Amino acid sequence: MTALETLRSGIARTGDRLVEDARSRNGVVFAVLALLALLAPQLVGGYTLDLLTQLIIAILVVTSWIFIAGYFGMFSFAHAALYGIGAYATALLAGQAGVHPVLAVLLGGVVAGIFAIPIALPVLRLSGAYVGMATLAFAEIVYRLTIHFRDLTGGPTGYTGFPALFGGNRLALYYFVFAVVVVLLVVQYGLLVNRFGLVARAIREAPDAARMLGNNVPRYKLVGFVVGSAIAGVAGGLQIYTIQIISPPMIEVNRMIEFMAMGIIGGLRTIGGGIFGAVIVFGLNEGLRDLGEIRLVIWGAMLILVTIYFPDGLAASSLDPRDRLRELFDRK
Repeated sequence: MTALETLRSGIARTGDRLVEDARSRNGVVFAVLALLALLAPQLVGGYTLDLLTQLIIAILVVTSWIFIAGYFGMFSFAHAALYGIGAYATALLAGQAGVHPVLAVLLGGVVAGIFAIPIALPVLRLSGAYVGMATLAFAEIVYRLTIHFRDLTGGPTGYTGFPALFGGNRLALYYFVFAVVVVLLVVQYGLLVNRFGLVARAIREAPDAARMLGNNVPRYKLVGFVVGSAIAGVAGGLQIYTIQIISPPMIEVNRMIEFMAMGIIGGLRTIGGGIFGAVIVFGLNEGLRDLGEIRLVIWGAMLILVTIYFPDGLAASSLDPRDRLRELFDRK
């Protein structure tokens, strides 16, 4: 089978699976959410629209992390750092190199993917907690470098020397972000419902067995890590145009923990889990913002409960939530 035939077959399978999944309970929920997102600018504006834009970007970051951690089993702590690398690259390309802002977003994703390679190569030889330790060290190095190289990054105060996307038109920015995120979600979905996704799950469950079946496990893991990181880099580029600044707090460990909580609460085994988790955690953070740091305790407690009673996440739970609650109260 030629590469073109493989591509056509993959697109056809993706379309068939999309139609099938759209008829499921979660598919209906996602369709409703997408429709609400399309209509949102007609209903809200200003700060609320900016929050919705950031939520959509958060969905992209979380699903790209699930692409790596949930499907390949590489529990990386470097994702927020790679998201930040894409953001800084986008800002510097648009602000200092004169690259068109839209092109800068795409190139920011490429830069994040390139930076993912040196961290992915040693991670391929590690497993379990060692993956977390190595990627956490990488994230901390990136964080410190953004503070140290003040002339390039703006240091702790951040960098703002890049032009606004679409001349600062928030409506155009919102729909651009929405379109980019939908396209990249479909790309991830397409990869995961075809052979690439089947091999990824096999590697997660039994890497030795996947290798014995003739799969080049290191290559698949490297491609998965780079693709997920590049998508996170694109999300970082979109984020800077939403908030009009890039600064170190955007990539600190707390940010990574928030992304991970979104993925775990929603469910690590499906892209839909990232969407559910992002909506829930982002909504809680914003809705409870007046409570200050207490809000972190609330969604932290929720994370614990979900881990215990919904181990596959809210989106992937095989039982009706009411049945899960009955189990909770019936336990002795």
